[in-house]
Amino acid sequence: MRLNSIQFFTSASMMMSIMFIPLLAEEMGATYTQVGIIMSVYGACLFFSSYIFSKAADVWNIKKLLLFGLACSAIAYFLQIFAYDPLGLALVRGFLGICVGMYPAAFIMHVYGLKRSIGKFSSFGALGWAFGFFGAGLIGDFDLIFLVSSFMVILSLIIAIRMPEVQLDKIKVNYFSFSTIKNNWSIYLAFFIRHTGAVGCWTIFPLYMVSLGADMFWIGLLFAVNPLVQFLTMRRLDGWNMELVVKAGYLLSILAFISLVPATIYYHIIPSMFLVALSWSFLFVGSTELLLMRNKDKATSAGYINSVIAMSMITGPLLGGILSGMFGFTAMFIVAAGLSLVSLLISLTSLTHRPVQD
Repeated sequence: MRLNSIQFFTSASMMMSIMFIPLLAEEMGATYTQVGIIMSVYGACLFFSSYIFSKAADVWNIKKLLLFGLACSAIAYFLQIFAYDPLGLALVRGFLGICVGMYPAAFIMHVYGLKRSIGKFSSFGALGWAFGFFGAGLIGDFDLIFLVSSFMVILSLIIAIRMPEVQLDKIKVNYFSFSTIKNNWSIYLAFFIRHTGAVGCWTIFPLYMVSLGADMFWIGLLFAVNPLVQFLTMRRLDGWNMELVVKAGYLLSILAFISLVPATIYYHIIPSMFLVALSWSFLFVGSTELLLMRNKDKATSAGYINSVIAMSMITGPLLGGILSGMFGFTAMFIVAAGLSLVSLLISLTSLTHRPVQD
């Protein structure tokens, strides 16, 4: 239960903090392109941190790494209160990206080492997202949102201190080796392409919903639909054929993004959020399970999913900001569907069965 609680609180903090960043940046005078840059700075720092600390989790004490990452993250969430212009916001978001990239790989290795269900564990992350989205909409004040985010990570740190040590075999890792990426390229590449489109959509999504008549409360409520459905879905994926699960996730992604195009008022997007939730549940759980089954360097391979997510948080916001500024919001949804189609084709042609490694 401690693992699930930490997953819930850290996920809630992350989504509560990130949801209204586009609106805050716009309030500070940022253009759509600058909004994309601010979001990309966070993604770039998260990518660098996730890459380094995913490998570190195969070598270092994973509990100490988890505690250090949580402590730094609590400080970084709080520091967002002191950002008063787009440059300051970009800098503090970059620092937060470094901090929140420190602990996920160590965290997932606690789950693996204790032989817990990846699907059920991930579902509590989705539940945390829902709480974070709805909580942010309910609070409606930027500074208070950042303060609550910091407090929830402090709670996670207190819970983590009381967790038992997990003993796992340590392996030698080369921080500059790309063999894990090469061996699993079809999983990482397809995931990256699809998620670039998704992040591009979510970067401009609060602005899009405002254009459809939603206020901050409704933005939070509608965002919460997605992770609530994820919570119910992820818990039921244990024992499924994960290769088929991943392929189904890409197909559902195409349908989800296309379905966003005809909306004329904010509540029209509710069915789309159900499709988005199903697609992400299938893709995240399926890809993580495949990587854990197929690789000896489990922390590195599974942790790289966070690096791929972070990399897409560099390219996605730039894509979303530029496309929306030039062609309007719906252009981003169409491009996201096209990118998901590319990912589906990669998975259909390259995601083949491989023996499980011990």
